[in-house]
Amino acid sequence: MSLTDPVICVDMGGTTTRIGAFAGGRRLTEVVRFATPKPSPGGSIRDEHLDRIAGAVTRLRDATPGQLREVGIAVGATVDATGRIRNASMLWHESSDGFDLCGALATRLPWATITVANDIAAAAWRYRALGRFGLVTVSTGVAVKVFDDALPVDRKLLLDADGLGGEVGHVRVDPPAGLLGAGTPWCECGNTSDLCSYVSGPATMRLVALLAGAWPQRWRDSKLSACAGGVPEHLTSRDLARVAGSGDEFTAAVLRVSTRPLAAQLLHMSALLGLRRFVVMGGFANGVGTPWYAALRANLDELLPQGGWFTGWSAADVAALVCPSQDDDDSLLGMAEFLAARRDQYRELRKPVGEPTTRVHSRPRPRCGREQFLARVAYAGICGTDLQMLRGERGCEPGVLGHECVAQVVEVGSAVHAVAPGQVIGVNPNHPHDDHDKIGHNQPGVLREIAVWDGALAERGQAVRLPDEGRAEWVLLEPLACAVRSLRLARDRGRGGRVLVIGGGISGLLHVLLARRWGAERVLLANRGGDRLRLAVDRGVLPDEDCLPLSAGLPTAVLDATGGAGVDTVVVCVSGGGPDLLTGLWPAMADDATVHLFGGFLPGDTVHLPGGDAVPTHPIRSGQRRTVRLPGGRTSTLLGSRGASAEEYREALDLCAGPDGLRLGPLVSHVVSLDAAPSVLDGLAATGRVNGDPTLRVVVDLTLPGRSVRAVDGTALPHLQAAS
Repeated sequence: MSLTDPVICVDMGGTTTRIGAFAGGRRLTEVVRFATPKPSPGGSIRDEHLDRIAGAVTRLRDATPGQLREVGIAVGATVDATGRIRNASMLWHESSDGFDLCGALATRLPWATITVANDIAAAAWRYRALGRFGLVTVSTGVAVKVFDDALPVDRKLLLDADGLGGEVGHVRVDPPAGLLGAGTPWCECGNTSDLCSYVSGPATMRLVALLAGAWPQRWRDSKLSACAGGVPEHLTSRDLARVAGSGDEFTAAVLRVSTRPLAAQLLHMSALLGLRRFVVMGGFANGVGTPWYAALRANLDELLPQGGWFTGWSAADVAALVCPSQDDDDSLLGMAEFLAARRDQYRELRKPVGEPTTRVHSRPRPRCGREQFLARVAYAGICGTDLQMLRGERGCEPGVLGHECVAQVVEVGSAVHAVAPGQVIGVNPNHPHDDHDKIGHNQPGVLREIAVWDGALAERGQAVRLPDEGRAEWVLLEPLACAVRSLRLARDRGRGGRVLVIGGGISGLLHVLLARRWGAERVLLANRGGDRLRLAVDRGVLPDEDCLPLSAGLPTAVLDATGGAGVDTVVVCVSGGGPDLLTGLWPAMADDATVHLFGGFLPGDTVHLPGGDAVPTHPIRSGQRRTVRLPGGRTSTLLGSRGASAEEYREALDLCAGPDGLRLGPLVSHVVSLDAAPSVLDGLAATGRVNGDPTLRVVVDLTLPGRSVRAVDGTALPHLQAAS
């Protein structure tokens, strides 16, 4: 998506809902406006509201030129970074805590990429030229967001990790002196005496009634009373705005009482955060206009302390502290600015050197050099190697983790001819001529929205063209290619023979699938824990009777399963402790068996043979073969492999092609967003689980917004063709 592609923005306000199309910072269409539905007794307006929004957005898309897929939703509610509501009392008059607003709109607008943000957070982007400021809304609710344009895109608003902050309207305050004894103000959220209870539009109208009772003579003498026929409940905010402009004394007093808690809050924030400017938006504040601002500034003058941060402040400084916003479309225009700014950035998952943690960072979108190409990474797999780096078990520090991906080329330098824009690719991380040059090991990995690669990578065959559908499960093509290399070393031995795979991780399961595809007589899988074995059986990787516990009794179990013949091929696919697993297993091997040292071996490890001899594993894993003698006159061949070639990557793709190809989807257990990846990685590194559930492959979907974590059953996985 280019920086000038059109977007649709929606402002879900408590009074009015606005929808418009924007591109390049300008409106493309007239803004569609309709009144936000009002609840009936005992009824909910949420679905009605969302249905009306979806219908209006669809009609606007159909009427707008250009390929329009991005929709930004600015919602007048407390909403977190995943698009889930925390409280929507001021919008729908019901809390709706936990409601997945982003998901509900995605169901209604399946063609759209949806971004959800609080309406004030979105509106702040319209005023980013102010640099550092607070944006205040005074409408059906009250909130303050602090914006700092000097910070990166994802941190310009001062929010917490969940995207929340600034919901000051629901913080309790001391009642203004003019209200003491008049009654207890309340807020639609259920609080009493919070900031909204005094300052919001509905609260100010309730305040009129409270003060009418506290000041009966002043009320009877006021123009407001005349307008309402003496009944304050008959008044509307429009009545108050009209009378306030006439200089009515009672109305001015109401506004002084109403705005005093807000004045105190702004002065606190000014001193606390060093802010000299607050922009005030909202239908109520700006609807009343000059009289409302006069009341607020009078309170600021009266409450302004001397000394400290405020030393030397002049009347002009106080007057400049607050100013009105430009118009009612702040949230629409701000959301459009935010989406445009985000397009000019990309995010990546960085692992700081030496730290067992990862963080999502935003960086300016890179430029494409003459001999480079840019690819947008859609899906990336989280591999055991990544977890080892995170735990410090490997010395690799790539900065950005990950080496399994499905990506789409978006820009190509003039000197690059091996790839073209629009092509969907997988990337083989292994340099064909340098075993120490690997993406995600010593080179930055693929857990980033935009990857910059030299054209030579494509010319070496490391960028492998994939079908345009770009399926998420194809992140497993890279480890499948490694399994192809591993089993190819003894393919004739494995064909029709008996195979034992040790280790139920993804590499082990791929060896199982491949050995079965290549015609092995029987494939046994041994694993320490039962969770992986149960998942493999449930997902059809192999039958339950072919699963064995990895314990001291494994040799006997293997002989029992093979009728005493033993296995012809052993593949060790574990994350560590490989040499120890082979000790004692030799009696379960048939004569002339091959033993693949695939995973679980570190430099300096040795395999101990019957009789006490020890064989170094590193030369074996680097390509040497070693024939060893076993008791009873039998022999066995030790061999090993690391990585895969471009040819093997393409062979892996061919194996998955067509309706009868290898099904990799069942090996994907979870799909998570980039924002959720740090906590997911922490859990995987510590326990191997996600939200307490056992895992197979976890795929990061870099197209997902917010902090999304979804368990999947191997079907209906995301793919680029569906996304487009």
